[in-house]
Amino acid sequence: MQQQQLAKAEMFKELLQKLIDERVVALAADKLNVTVTTKEVDDSIKVKAADLKVSVSDLLGEATKQGLSEADYREEVRREILFGKMLETRVRARVRVTDDDAREYFKKLEVQERRNQPFRCSIITLDLGPGANKELRVKADGIVKAARGGADFAKLAKLHSTDVSRDKGGDLGTRPVGASMGKAIDEPVLRLDAGEVSEPLVNAGKLYIVKVTERPASQLPPYADVKDIVLMRVRDEMLQKQIKVWLDELKSGVYIEVRL
Repeated sequence: MQQQQLAKAEMFKELLQKLIDERVVALAADKLNVTVTTKEVDDSIKVKAADLKVSVSDLLGEATKQGLSEADYREEVRREILFGKMLETRVRARVRVTDDDAREYFKKLEVQERRNQPFRCSIITLDLGPGANKELRVKADGIVKAARGGADFAKLAKLHSTDVSRDKGGDLGTRPVGASMGKAIDEPVLRLDAGEVSEPLVNAGKLYIVKVTERPASQLPPYADVKDIVLMRVRDEMLQKQIKVWLDELKSGVYIEVRL
């Protein structure tokens, strides 16, 4: 019973929010002289009926079964069209999706997958001293540059690392799911593909340089194969965020009183 009451309360809250949103959008549309014609409503209903593969009369009949008169249903369609017009003119122009945005979204999907996978890595550890931090960071940057340039990571570890793994060329073996080297290290390392070397990472008074040597094959398709889908998802997410910002802007200039 309590769950049903909570569900009803949540549904009522969402409905109330929807009504408020529609009202502030309608007020903004009036100021901008944005209107919806009877023909636009008629055409939209015809398209809806065609999408559902039913006649217009059957569609209106189904609306009646749901408690909406024809006039109520037409008004609902009119509000949908008006909302769409306002989105087109006031919100969509704010959304600009780049290839970098799409790649970052895809990388987040990879990171999420990797949280549940073991992997193998090697490290180079440098101890941060109170008076030699600047010099040590310069040294760490040089090691990273060398490693990324093709230098043998194991040799670099044996030469520079202060970790006990130096005798094994920095190899830590396979890291099981849940094993942690500290959040400051774990999160950046999740973004590394096999063969990639991290930037110098600071954790607990030490600098760490990590190379991921092995990762399980990903279940995700190659980025190039799903680029268009990813771009669409990113655009939708950005649009929803901008819609919320836009609605909040509209509400900031309107007095809203809820009477129950």
